[in-house]
Amino acid sequence: MIAQRQVAAKSNETPAFAPLLDRIDLRGVVVTADAMHTQRAHAEHVIAASGHYLLVVKGNQKKLRKQLRRLPWRQIPLQARTTGSRHGRREVRRMKVCTVRPGLFFPHAVQVMEIKRRRAHRKTGRVETKSVYAITSLPPEQAGAAQLAELVQNHWSVEALHHVRDVTFGEDAPAPHPAPWPPCATSPSDSCAKQAGPTSLPQPITIGHALITLPPCSDSQPENASPLH
Repeated sequence: MIAQRQVAAKSNETPAFAPLLDRIDLRGVVVTADAMHTQRAHAEHVIAASGHYLLVVKGNQKKLRKQLRRLPWRQIPLQARTTGSRHGRREVRRMKVCTVRPGLFFPHAVQVMEIKRRRAHRKTGRVETKSVYAITSLPPEQAGAAQLAELVQNHWSVEALHHVRDVTFGEDAPAPHPAPWPPCATSPSDSCAKQAGPTSLPQPITIGHALITLPPCSDSQPENASPLH
C-alpha cells in the first residue's frame, strides 16, 4: 500500500479522490476506479496530472451507461477472454473493445469496453451473466484489448481485497469489530513493514475500490480494436 486516505464518518469515498491523488505523481500511471469515481471532474483531475484513467460505468451514470449499451457490440469481435476463481465462484470474462472519438461520451475517453461476466457458483451450481462497461483515456496504440483486460482484472483483484476487509472482517459493520488490523495491511497476517518492502510489481494505491498501476506500453498495433466515430 503506497497511500490511503480516511473517509469522513458522514461522507463517502468521492471527496477523497482528488486529495489522495494530489499526493501522487500520476505521470506514466493509469488510475482505475469503480463506478462511484466515474465522475467527469475525476477524469479531468487525472488527465490534468498527466495520468490516464480506466473507469467502470454503472447505474450512477445512467445516461452514459445507456449510450455505451447502444454501441454496435454485436458487430464487434471478441478480443480478450480471462478466467478466475474467488469467493466460491468461477468467473469467465469476455471483452470487446471499440475506439470512439475523443470525448464523445466522457471527457478524454477514447476506448470503450464491454465485459461479459459469467459466474458459476460452485456449491449451488447457479450461473449468473452480467454485462459491465468501462471507459478509458488510454489510446489503442498504447493499450490493446489484452492490456485493457489485464488492467480490469487487476482492478477487480483490489475489489476482492476490499471484500475481505469489508465483509470478512466487518469493517463496514456499524459496531466496532473486536480485532482491528493495520489499515495498510491486506490480510490479518500482513504488516505495514511487510507492505513497504521492495517489490518488482506495480504498487497499488487504494482509494475506495481504485488501483494505480503502470500503464501497458506496446509497439504493436492494437488487437482488433473496432473504431466508432
